Formats: sequence, C-alpha cells, structure tokens
Amino acid sequence: MLVSPRKSDKDEVKSPKKIKLGVVANEFFDLSIGRMGGFGWATRQVAKCFQDPELGVEVVFLSREKMEVPPQEDILIHGCRLIPRHPNLFEYCRRVWAENFDLLLSIDYRPNYSPLFRILPQTPILVWVRDPRTPEDVAKIATIRIPGQEDVKPQGLWTPDCTSLGRTVTTSQWLRRPVLFGTPASFLREKVLGTYGVKNAEVALLPNIIDIEPGEITKSEKPTVVFLARLDPYKRPWLFVELARHFPEVEFIFLGKAHFEGKGAWKPEGLPENVKLMGHIIGEEKIRLLSSAWVLVNTSIHEGLAVSFQESLKCETPILSSVNPEDVVSRFGIYVGRWDGSGMESMPKFVEGLTRLLEDHEFRTRLGKEGRQWVSQIHSKSHFLEVFQQLCNKAGVQYQLPQKSN
Repeated sequence: MLVSPRKSDKDEVKSPKKIKLGVVANEFFDLSIGRMGGFGWATRQVAKCFQDPELGVEVVFLSREKMEVPPQEDILIHGCRLIPRHPNLFEYCRRVWAENFDLLLSIDYRPNYSPLFRILPQTPILVWVRDPRTPEDVAKIATIRIPGQEDVKPQGLWTPDCTSLGRTVTTSQWLRRPVLFGTPASFLREKVLGTYGVKNAEVALLPNIIDIEPGEITKSEKPTVVFLARLDPYKRPWLFVELARHFPEVEFIFLGKAHFEGKGAWKPEGLPENVKLMGHIIGEEKIRLLSSAWVLVNTSIHEGLAVSFQESLKCETPILSSVNPEDVVSRFGIYVGRWDGSGMESMPKFVEGLTRLLEDHEFRTRLGKEGRQWVSQIHSKSHFLEVFQQLCNKAGVQYQLPQKSN
C-alpha cells in the first residue's frame, strides 16, 4: 500500500496563521466539469469563504471521479486549484503528497474517497455530513416512478453503499488519525450509523454558508411560485407542473435544468402556459427571482437540509414541500406530508397548502421574515468559521481566526 512519507519533527511545527485544506468531492458546482448538485455547492461555498487571505486557509480541490481533462494540467475552479484523478497511481500520489495538506474536508462521503484517505493516513479528516441515506431512505427513494413510465426505472435514484467509511474510521483510530464529523442539521446525526457504519460518532453542528444578501425584499405584483432544483426524477418536477394546472393565474418558474437524458429521465413537455423554464440561474438574477417569488415549492421525495430552502428563506420566501428536514418547512411554510412513488396522490394537499399561502398575505409575510432571521442567525459565514476553527483545533490542526479589530 502506498502511504505518504512520514513528516519530520520540523515539518510538524505548523504556523497557526495558515493551513492547507484539501476539499474532497465528486462535483464542484461548475457545468464545465460535471454536475450542479448540493455537494458541489458546498465546495464552492468553502472556496468563496476562504478567498480572504487574512483567514489563512489555502483551499485545494481533490476530485474523486474520472474527469475528461489532461491529468497534468492545473485546473482552476472558483479560484482554487483542482487535482483530478490520475491514470498513474504513483504520479497521483506524488502530486497529493506534495501538497502537504493539514486537513481534509470530505464533502459527505462516497466510496471512491477511500483511496485518497489511505494514501494520506496521517492527515486528519473532517466529514461534512450533508445527505446521509440510511437503508430506509434508499428504499423510499426507490419507489419513485415517472407518471406514464411506471415500468421504467428512473435515472438518478441509485445510492452507493457508504458503510466503508466505518472501516476508514476504525483504521484511523489505530493510526491515531483524527476523523471528525460535522453537519448543518441536527436530525442528520441519527443517520450516521446506518449510512456510514460509524458507531458512536460525535457530530458537531457545522452550518451552511448562506452568503446571499437580497437587501430589502419586494415581491412581484402577480403571484409567482418557484421550483429551485435539478429537473430530474429524484425531485419529481412533474408535481410542480401538475400544481400549476390548478392555478392558471399564477406564474410557475422552474429554476434548474436536467442532468439526465433519455430513457428514465423526465422531459418538460406539454407544459401549461403559466409554466416557465429558466434553466440554471446564478448570481443577482437568482436572488431577484427568489426575492420576488411568493412561495418556493419543493416536490422531492427526500432531502437533507436543502440549500434551496435556506436561500429561499433568506429572500423571505416561505416553503411548500413534501419533505420537512429539521422541521424547517413546518416552521417557515406548509408541509403537505410524506408521499412516496410518483407523489401524484399528494396533489390535493399541495393545492390546499398553496391556496393558503397565496391568499393569506400576513401569514406568508410572517413566515418569510421569521425564516430569514433563522438563516441569518445560524447559517452564516461567521458561524461556519467559528465552528470550523473549533473542529480544526480538536483535530490537532492549529488554526486561529484573525482577531477582530475594535
């Protein structure tokens, strides 16, 4: 087995003012190199967070999926170098060892992360638990069917077996390598054992970095409802279309695009006139659309703590959803209950919920403002940095945030 060279005593003395952080993931929120999912969003936010040189953290991305790029070339994503997988294992190890990482930030966990963890057996790991799926979650997701394609298994439902992380943790204990866990939502703690095979894990609350600043909110004159997610079967976008048929005077906007094509994918065909496809939207335009919307609709069968919920609430837009992670929806919107399969049986509840949110201005406004306050207090850059510093120090990585000037 290839292992990194042992550091000398001189190497062990690290300046507390700067560390090198390896961010391990399979996606990086850039269409030029792959998917645009929640894990990739997290990598981008970490990169943006540490762009400030005063924070003293250099971020390097480590891709664990095959990429159609020359393995010798430096790739820049969100201002950070990305090290892709290399066909030559020795060359890959040489490049990784040369970075001399202080800490690996694992964006959730996938089995193909394990080889990297093995070649860096002394480097502490912080696993940012984002969407752990227990066997019960996997079984629920497998019930999804696209209306009219009941005999076809939809694309994108497969979940890898992630219990190999348990073996990494056990091996790390033998090697005295710290493996820490953080999560943006407390309800995800109870999923760690069933998803990763890790017993008695201590899981800190490491919040998301919701850094959008919408300013003063102005809602659209005409009722507008948005869907913010990929248009893939996992998200059941057909329910959004069906809901639009019940509200012909309301504008329904899809913000996102499909990742899958062909058999087992969903095609947005025969849409009502009040449904608009906007594709993948970022930046100021995304903030404008979320801020002007009256309601965010989520039709997924399963979610972690959906970033779309937090971005929507930061824009004072309440939520109507068939999932209720961390009770966010029941606190700042309307939860229609759990509906497996295609979800079409949920439509009366969706119609009822949307009717109330559209008609009760005071109720809708209060939920939006309370949701914005919650996101601002908990899921901020400053709160993330405070917890990150604590976890670094717990992992034996000496890191200190710059002192605030009075």
